[in-house]
Amino acid sequence: MNKTELVKLMAQRTKMTAKKCDIFLNELKMAILEVCKKGGAVNIRNFGKFSLQERKARRFLNPQTKRYYICKPKRLISFKSYDNFKYALN
Repeated sequence: MNKTELVKLMAQRTKMTAKKCDIFLNELKMAILEVCKKGGAVNIRNFGKFSLQERKARRFLNPQTKRYYICKPKRLISFKSYDNFKYALN
């Protein structure tokens, strides 16, 4: 499912226009990004937790050239789903 299909599904279920659902989805994404950039976490009850994850710089070997390279440090947003959401299908 892509974003367009998700917006259509949300519009059908909430009886709102697809445009409003698209705006809502974009604002939710931007709000999560903004909070995580500041180092915070977003907990959505019975769904999951979005948080900032920082990866350190590391060395790695290219097996073809036998040269070592350095991978720069990264900042990522991680998502951990809660157990009741994880097991809802079973």
